[in-house]
Amino acid sequence: MILRRNFYLLPLLLLCIRALPQDESIFDLFKISSISRKTIGAKLFKGHDWDSPAYRFIRFDHIPAVSTPALHQILKQVQSNEGFVFVATIRQDKGSRGTLIGLEGASGSRQFEIVSNGRANTLDLLYMVEGSQNVVSFEDVDLSDSQWKNITLYIHGENAHLYVGCSLIDSVILDEPLYEHLRPEGSQMFVAKGSIRENHFRVRAVFLDEHHLSFIQCLNKGCVIAKPEEVNVVNESTETVSVGTAISTNFIGQKEKMASDVCERSCEEITNMVQELKGLRIVVGNLIDGLQKVVNVFYLINVFHLKEYLKLRKNKRMCWQDGRLFEDKEDWVVDSCTKCTCQESKIVCHQITCPPVSCASPTFLDGECCPVCLHSEDGWSPWSEWTECTVTCGTGTQQRGRSCDATSNPCSGPSIQTRRCNLGKCDSRVRQDGGWSLWSPWSSCSVTCGEGQITRIRHCNSPVPQLGGKDCEGNGRETKKCEAKPCPIDGAWGPWSPWAICSATCGGGTRTRTHVCNSPHPQYGGKKCPGESKDTDSCNKQDCPVDGCLSNPCFGGVDCTGSADGSWECGPCPVGFRGNGTFCEDVNECDMVPDLCFKSGESQRCVNTDPGFHCLPCPPRYKGNQPFGMGVEAAKLNKQVCEQENPCKDKTHNCHRSAECIYLGHFTDPMFKCECKIGYAGDGLICGEDSDLDGWPNQNLVCGANQSYHCKKDNCPNLPNSGQEDFDKDGQGDACDKDDDNDGIMDEADNCPLLYNPRQFDYDKDLVGDRCDNCPYEHNPAQIDTDGNGEGDACSVDIDGDEVLNEHDNCPYMYNTDQKDTDMDGVGDQCDNCPLLHNPDQTDSDNDRVGDECDNNQDIDEDGHQNSLDNCPYIPNANQADHDKDGKGDACDFDDDNDGIPDDKDNCRLVPNKDQLDSDGYLIFVLVGKWKQVTVGSRSCQVLVYFSHLIIFCLFDSVKIVPKRESQLL
Repeated sequence: MILRRNFYLLPLLLLCIRALPQDESIFDLFKISSISRKTIGAKLFKGHDWDSPAYRFIRFDHIPAVSTPALHQILKQVQSNEGFVFVATIRQDKGSRGTLIGLEGASGSRQFEIVSNGRANTLDLLYMVEGSQNVVSFEDVDLSDSQWKNITLYIHGENAHLYVGCSLIDSVILDEPLYEHLRPEGSQMFVAKGSIRENHFRVRAVFLDEHHLSFIQCLNKGCVIAKPEEVNVVNESTETVSVGTAISTNFIGQKEKMASDVCERSCEEITNMVQELKGLRIVVGNLIDGLQKVVNVFYLINVFHLKEYLKLRKNKRMCWQDGRLFEDKEDWVVDSCTKCTCQESKIVCHQITCPPVSCASPTFLDGECCPVCLHSEDGWSPWSEWTECTVTCGTGTQQRGRSCDATSNPCSGPSIQTRRCNLGKCDSRVRQDGGWSLWSPWSSCSVTCGEGQITRIRHCNSPVPQLGGKDCEGNGRETKKCEAKPCPIDGAWGPWSPWAICSATCGGGTRTRTHVCNSPHPQYGGKKCPGESKDTDSCNKQDCPVDGCLSNPCFGGVDCTGSADGSWECGPCPVGFRGNGTFCEDVNECDMVPDLCFKSGESQRCVNTDPGFHCLPCPPRYKGNQPFGMGVEAAKLNKQVCEQENPCKDKTHNCHRSAECIYLGHFTDPMFKCECKIGYAGDGLICGEDSDLDGWPNQNLVCGANQSYHCKKDNCPNLPNSGQEDFDKDGQGDACDKDDDNDGIMDEADNCPLLYNPRQFDYDKDLVGDRCDNCPYEHNPAQIDTDGNGEGDACSVDIDGDEVLNEHDNCPYMYNTDQKDTDMDGVGDQCDNCPLLHNPDQTDSDNDRVGDECDNNQDIDEDGHQNSLDNCPYIPNANQADHDKDGKGDACDFDDDNDGIPDDKDNCRLVPNKDQLDSDGYLIFVLVGKWKQVTVGSRSCQVLVYFSHLIIFCLFDSVKIVPKRESQLL
């Protein structure tokens, strides 16, 4: 149980303690679990009473289980008695949740649990039936209110009853008796520990009573011996709760059928009862007739009295009301709280005023208006209404109660009354789930040829579901494909082919066309296509003229047009040629469209053909089209476009699916690199899971050659340790190795965790072992070593290692061999907070490491360093970074590395590099100057003179920087 506040659990045997002897039917769960004050994870704590100690559980993984023999005996008696009684006293904070007792199966699965859920205000009973979980919740239990509560859970057969204190909270009927599904083989029973982690009692305090945690089997013995006159009464003032039939063997359930099928009266008694009823019917009829006569007579008397009243009213002052005659000034009471008086023939009524009573709970008597105090019921409130029957069928109980004002009355008598109730015979049927019948035979195929379906069915009637049983799962109908013999397919003609060339150009000729029977082909006995497959038609019926084109006077491929007189005319030249039609020459598209193909340097990548053109493939590390065609128009519309390759963008890289592709640039080799994503480690080509995000995979990876880094298995896969330190070389990293030096002493107790010292000698008792103590005979737990020579300051005669003994050193903690002391105040300049002003006391009121003698607190740039000590007084630089140590901070230094190259042109701003070499092809500085074009070998390059070097950039090559004196070698 995960709680926000403390939770107290005190299982206590209260209900049956006086009714049962301590025998095999009562089990002390603490005793049979071997939980004592010596148990790891449990501490003794005060319980709700002075003599009721409890346990506080702090380590649930150390809670012992109930012993196996005891568990077998418990489950044996539970199944023999068809149930059990569990009693506990708990104190639970609001919103808390957890298991009181749990039974786990062989594989750690839940078999049975009792869970107190303060969030939902329920007590949940969880149990498994054939692999499915059943949950029964008792609602409105009010256990989570930080008060001690006594609970009694009584389970018998299919019935479960929950009592809190002396009150029955609820009674439920289980779907199935849970005792039938409890298996002792390989099972374990725990107190305050659930089968899942969230059901543990997991906070600072979990308290269980040492003496009274019991699992009670008392079903066949009877839990309470009660007096006959008090069988159905529960007295609030008594210490022992008398339950009567509330917890007994024959309370409810399947064992209560002892007389349900036998009539309680004999046939003779029933015959006499029928005769008596007939006689009573006659008597009642006579009484009704007589009553009607009396009503009629009474009506006549009233009429007579009314007439007499009218006569007397003339002489006397009398009043008439509700058939009665009242004298003058006579009083009478109407509806018990209204008093009327006859005053001179007029009726005057007023409300009766009640005098005060002397008791806290007065009683209203029938017919009386004012309350009175009944001495026998002093202090008691009226009885409440009877509760609903505890069962829905058969014999159960009802209760009613009253409260007492004990401040002024002794309140004798019971506060709760119980009586039996019978709601008729219980239904003897049992709940059952539905079951499928057998499948019917498959039907015949739905078609006689081709593909169809066959079907079969089943019904949910073996058995039919009843009393809320589950319906059958799945479908009652099933179909699948069936194939009969193929159906016949008639053939059909395909489309006609184009007409063939006419057999004559003039004077009449013929042409033909065909079509094929293939749309579709005739199959499986289908009919052939009707008609012929070939069609013939006449063509070119005109007379033949004299044709001057027969001599082929035009350029090849040019149309020739002849006239009747024998003249002819040539059409335009073919595409890719120019001329008059008789003579045509090839067009050079490469010259007429200069940007037709991609250019690299001065080389021509366009190839003119006769006729037409085509472009060479894109250069290496470029991608694009390779156009070709004929004519200037085609060249203008279809130019070559080559783009730089980007394997990361093009998805042509070979990075691992759990790696990220990073593009490095067009002129680098390779153009990309692979880095494993967060949560993975490796060389990028192969990545494995990295649980602790320290850059080392959980398992060894088979990486490429010279790629062992980040491919070796993490020696602490669940703790970040990017350095993979392993002092004892045992394959387990120091971050997760509890004994780094393998001396048999755990690190938290080892006074030298990184040196083998099983004897743990520590002469100076400073908790640092002699083997690793830099002052083994001087107490120095901090192990401070200012000069880093392996000898601690506590025993060093020269702490700062400047070869000046401490007693003569004016800065014993700062290296200063010259012992310079400008202000002669006895404190060396290296450690003097005012090196130029005499201040031997080194007073520094504001603790800014500047002595009061020279501290003016003037700080123009407000970076925390006063102007006299600021290496950039006009530019804020709180870190005072000065990489070249020239006294001028990087923030105001135009050459941070003092290599003679200004920072805005330096490709390594913080590291001196006068040659500015950049072998990987990246230009990370700005080059300003006049570039000159030169030819290096067969390549076109650009050259820039930069100080004493030549910077050479050739297309498709890396940048080279060479001294001027070596330029003749190119």
